[in-house]
Amino acid sequence: MIAWDHWHIEVSSVCALKCPRCPRAEVPNSLLNRQLPLTFFKEQIGEKVIQNIKKITFCGNDGDPIYNKEFIEICEWLKSVNPSLSLVIITNGSNKLPEWWSRLGKVLNDNDEINWSIDGWDQASNEQYRINSNWQSIEDGIKSFNVSNSLTYRVWASIGFKFNQDHIERQIQIATAFGFDLFQLTKSTKFGSKYPSVYGNNDVLEPTRQTLVASGHRFERENTILTTKERPGSKLRMLFLDRASQLIRNKNYSGICLIGNKGLFLNSLGELYPCCWTANRYEHNTAWHTLAKRQFNLKLNTFDQIINDSFWNTEFLKFDSLECTTKCTAEKLQDISHTSEW
Repeated sequence: MIAWDHWHIEVSSVCALKCPRCPRAEVPNSLLNRQLPLTFFKEQIGEKVIQNIKKITFCGNDGDPIYNKEFIEICEWLKSVNPSLSLVIITNGSNKLPEWWSRLGKVLNDNDEINWSIDGWDQASNEQYRINSNWQSIEDGIKSFNVSNSLTYRVWASIGFKFNQDHIERQIQIATAFGFDLFQLTKSTKFGSKYPSVYGNNDVLEPTRQTLVASGHRFERENTILTTKERPGSKLRMLFLDRASQLIRNKNYSGICLIGNKGLFLNSLGELYPCCWTANRYEHNTAWHTLAKRQFNLKLNTFDQIINDSFWNTEFLKFDSLECTTKCTAEKLQDISHTSEW
C-alpha cells in the first residue's frame, strides 16, 4: 500500500525565478501557474485526513510555496488542526518583505524546518543559476525570520555547480554567520555527462569536479552540521527505515513511495501522484499525467476514493515506469539516505 503519512505538496506552481534546469524552463509549453487556496485544504483534503498526516513538505516541481498568496494562512490552519504536524518548507527565499518572514516565523515551531535554496554567496554568484533571485531580500528575510523564531530548523541548501565548486567553504562560513543549523550540498544528475543529448558535451553548469555530480540517476547529498540543534523528524526516519527493511525482506517491491520518505505528491492542480518524480511534466510521464488528471484528482474525487482505488494494488506495484526503474531500484533500499531522507 502506498504510504500517505507524509505529503509533498506543491501549494503553488508560481515562481519568480528562471532556473535553467527547472521543468519551468525545460518544458514551458505545458506549464500552468496555479495555487491551492486555503479552501482546498479545508474542503478537498479536510480535517480528518490532516489529523492523520505526520509531515507535509511544501515544495514543487514547478513553483515555490512562498508565492502562494495564502501560504501563511494555510500553515496556520494546518497547525490548528494538527499541532504535532511537521512542516518542511523548500524555498529560494526571494522577493518577500521582512514583515512576511516575521509572520511566518511566529507560526512555525521546533517541529518544522525551512530549506533556503542558495547556490551562491552574493547577488552575482547566486543568479548564475537562480536567475531573477534577489540576494538582499533573501538576506533580509533570513534575518527577520531569525528574530521572530529561534526554534525552527534552518538549512542552507546548495547545488554543486561549476561556478560554486571552489566556494563551498565560503558558503558554509556565510551560512554559519546567518545562523543556519545545516549546510546541505546536493550533487545533481542534471548535467551533460549524465544526459548529453539534453545538456550537451560541454555543459557550462557541470562541475569539473566529478565528485560533485551524482553517481547514479538520483541526486545525492552531503550534510555539514553547523549547530547542536536537533533536526526534526528522527522518529519518522526510523519509521521509514523500518518500512524499508520490511520491503527488503519481502523482496517484491522497491518503491520508496511505499516507505513515505519521498512523500505522496500533490501538485497545484489538485492531482495526486506517488511521488514528485512521476509528476514531472516530461513526456515519459504521460501515463501518470493521464491517471492524475481525472482518476487521482482531489478536485474531482475524495481522498478515500483515490487511496482505495484498485490501481494501487495492481498496475502500480509493477513499478515499471522510467522514474521507478531508474531511481528506485531494489539495491537502493540498502542506501540509508535513499530510504530515510527527503
